[in-house]
Amino acid sequence: MRIFLLLIFMALTKFVGAQNNEVRLWGNALDYSNMRLIVERQSNYITRSFEEVKNFLVDAKGNFSVSFPVEDITKIYISLGEIRAYLYVEPGRTYLITLPLYHPLRPENEFNPFFEPETVVLGIQNSYPNEINKKIVSFEEKYNYLFSKNIKRILITGNKNDLFKIIDQTEVEFPAEKGSWFYYYKHFKYQNIYEYAYSGTPRQVIYNGFSKIPVKYNMDTYWASFNKQFNNFFQYYFSTDEGQRFKETWNTSESFLLLAATLGSDTLFKNRELVELVLLKNLYTGFYSNTYSKLKITNIVKSAENNCTNAQNNKIASDILNKITKLNIGEPPPNFELPNLSGTKTVLLENYKGKFVYLCFANTKNYACKKDFQVLQQMAEKYKNDMYIVTVLTDENREEAMAYVKNNNFSWEFLHFGQNGKVLFDYNIKALPTYYLLNPEGNMIMSPAPAPEENFAAVFSEIYNSYRRAQQRKDRPKTRSIYDL
Repeated sequence: MRIFLLLIFMALTKFVGAQNNEVRLWGNALDYSNMRLIVERQSNYITRSFEEVKNFLVDAKGNFSVSFPVEDITKIYISLGEIRAYLYVEPGRTYLITLPLYHPLRPENEFNPFFEPETVVLGIQNSYPNEINKKIVSFEEKYNYLFSKNIKRILITGNKNDLFKIIDQTEVEFPAEKGSWFYYYKHFKYQNIYEYAYSGTPRQVIYNGFSKIPVKYNMDTYWASFNKQFNNFFQYYFSTDEGQRFKETWNTSESFLLLAATLGSDTLFKNRELVELVLLKNLYTGFYSNTYSKLKITNIVKSAENNCTNAQNNKIASDILNKITKLNIGEPPPNFELPNLSGTKTVLLENYKGKFVYLCFANTKNYACKKDFQVLQQMAEKYKNDMYIVTVLTDENREEAMAYVKNNNFSWEFLHFGQNGKVLFDYNIKALPTYYLLNPEGNMIMSPAPAPEENFAAVFSEIYNSYRRAQQRKDRPKTRSIYDL
């Protein structure tokens, strides 16, 4: 009986805990009637990747409500056309929010890699004293004002004590309990003061900012300071006396664990979680810098996956590995699960293994795409035994896209991106149409691939014949000698 009651108590405790972590957003916004909106959070501050937290539908009258759990104060985002709104949400809180007026994303910005949406904080109608968003906005205004007002004079006079007066004046209005979320939010915001004060001694800046403080995985000021402080860290560290042992290990090893152990022997890096993040940050940026071997970095990141000290770092390592290999020739491309145009089923990319796959991202309203469609129809008939043609349409209206395909009697595979921005991000879609070619094993062999009218037929013929010859050699039975008799 006691055991039974204990189990009930534990179940209730778990349920209440889950309820206490729940965040609810609700309100009314007629501008967004019948739209499906997505709540996101930044899942990886090194690769700058986002992940969906929850999606929700605004009904015909503009009413909406969405709930989701968070473990700590979390910055969430909602993309609203030309605007990207954000809000810091606390576990257990309900927010009556005001969405800004809807400004549809202009066609020229849809795949513009340089487009940055206007960022605004969501309005809260049921705010309360010391509400975290109100506190952060007021703090940022005060601190930024004092910093901008004094920094030029301080740099000219060289009086470093005046730098710390900026912190003292801000703290008078915005005190926080030591160890609290807001305490650390301010700490990392103040890091630029320490960067100026100790500009000639980076080790002092790192010690003050990171050495004795736990990693704040869910805090944007932590990551803003981290990414700035440890950008090109290898280049700096290799030139220091403390970094010579690490440099030697780097030159002779591709083991993430050995590199982490070597860096961790420095008194500055006693926090193993921080050590791993510094390595992952510099492996990621180093991959794109052309300073280091891409193959070496890829091998080190592979050795990091599932070998970090906690789940968060393992996830970051996995994300980085996916990012640096996802469109590489010889590697599997990002898998996806997307709906067909009728919406009756979803299809995985890996379902097409067994034939070549000519993967296309297109839009039925785009002139270049529509021109290619005519050639793709001919190719679909010519290569039907050897190659799948799979087109992912990015049209906002799936029904209109389906009608266009049906009216033109196109006979190859069409999928819809289903408002899944991740698949467009994963495939680096910055212009339409964009093509890739996969081999029958599902690995990338052309990234990107030429368009149908860019001599694709000749290129594919050569690839196909080369592949068949390789398969024939692989399947050819071993020649028997007299010694096999």
